[in-house]
This record gives sequence, structure tokens and C-alpha cells, in this order.
Amino acid sequence: MSTYLKNMAGYKHNQLKRKSYDEIQEMFDKEMKRIDEHVEAEKDDQDEAEMKRHIEIVKDDEVAIDAIPLATKPPVIVQY
Repeated sequence: MSTYLKNMAGYKHNQLKRKSYDEIQEMFDKEMKRIDEHVEAEKDDQDEAEMKRHIEIVKDDEVAIDAIPLATKPPVIVQY
């Protein structure tokens, strides 16, 4: 945890050496929560952008579907 806080969160060794394990754990949890929130927000933005792109590709008013049945039954009654 200390290595992560020093390398990724920008804490200095002097800031961490006087802290107890519980304090370092709390700092680590806060940093991970901040990162997770950032990642989730970024993911939501990407999902929203992707949905907007799909909406631009297919407009509701431009879609016309002509359905032709693939198989039809003849209206014939067969007696054995």
C-alpha cells in the first residue's frame, strides 16, 4: 500500500513513515475510491457517447421494415 501511495498517489516517504498501518490503510482506501469513481465516470461517458453514436446511425423516422415470411403453409387439407 505504501508503495502504491508513493508511486501512484504522489505521497512522499516522509508523509508515510510517521503513519500507522490503519492510517495508511485509510489513505489507500480513499485513493482507490477516488480512482474507482473516476473510472466509473469515464466508463459512463464512453457508454453515453456510444449510445449517441448508435442513435445517429439509426434514426426512427428513416427505418422501414418490409417483412416477408420465410415459410408459408399452403391452405390444403390432406386426408389419408
